[in-house]
Amino acid sequence: MKERQLAICDKDELYLERFQTYLLKKRLAGFEILAFSTVRQAVAASREEGFEILLVGENTYDTDVINVKAVKTFILKENGLSGIKGYTFISKYQSMEAVIGQVLEELAIDEGCGCAAIGSGVKARLTGFYSPDRHAGQSIAALCAAELLADAGKKVLYISLSPFSGFEELFGTKYEADLTDLVYFALKHPDKLFYKLEAVKRTAGGADYIPPALDYADLLDISEREWQDILEALMLEGEYTDIVLDLTECCRGFYHMLDRSDKLYILSDTQGERSKAVLNQFQNLLLSKEYGRIIEKCRVFNLCGGWEGCASDIGAMAITGLGEYMKGVMRDDE
Repeated sequence: MKERQLAICDKDELYLERFQTYLLKKRLAGFEILAFSTVRQAVAASREEGFEILLVGENTYDTDVINVKAVKTFILKENGLSGIKGYTFISKYQSMEAVIGQVLEELAIDEGCGCAAIGSGVKARLTGFYSPDRHAGQSIAALCAAELLADAGKKVLYISLSPFSGFEELFGTKYEADLTDLVYFALKHPDKLFYKLEAVKRTAGGADYIPPALDYADLLDISEREWQDILEALMLEGEYTDIVLDLTECCRGFYHMLDRSDKLYILSDTQGERSKAVLNQFQNLLLSKEYGRIIEKCRVFNLCGGWEGCASDIGAMAITGLGEYMKGVMRDDE
């Protein structure tokens, strides 16, 4: 499938270079990035095939912008004194991540803009992480695995279903939207899933991740069928080679997610009597529900000593001691 085109037009060449470098590094899904220093160049380039998105600096704008073929045009607001009307303004002087997030959010809610699937036709590999005895390291291990896969050249999406992730504090950030916002939007506008995903997702250690639910109760209202539809779309129509699921029973599709996973890593204190008893109960439950096949793809492991200290390197765990340890765990399954 031919990529859609996102064009930015700005006479500030330093800003243009920084913006283009950021977008190329971000690998904005399904978009080819084009840059122009004049409106005239953008007009000429759009004649053969129009742009999906056009961003024009406020001080670069001239009336020829109307001749640029673009589905959606945005003005990058600089001083707000230009008197330009008829276009959506987005502040130019904010983080580039925020600029792109606002652009894609606008596309997602615009009924006139469609969004095709962006995948290569190859289904993503689904890897699940779960701890029946509530091992505190489950989310750290799962995110570390996602970062290791990204470090190996995979295109990875990490999805935490944990009721309490602590990610805002660990990453030192605030989330304006989270996993449940993405799911609820996609259920109403399935054709816009990937615009919304691009607007919501963040990146850690080279892996994309969806901000976890800020209120776990929202997860309980999503049906098993709805979870199945979202996962299938991400696996079959998205750009990812690997999706890492950080699982809990908060989701009504819990057993389906276990069953759907290509590989399951079960985190358990293999030396503790209580942990072994909980693990046995979990496996017996699967057998009683005729999910014995799930047990066959489980890899039970425990974390190395000192893993807690790696939380301070949460965006760079691939190069920590935990990263080396997890690399060995995952290598055993290759």
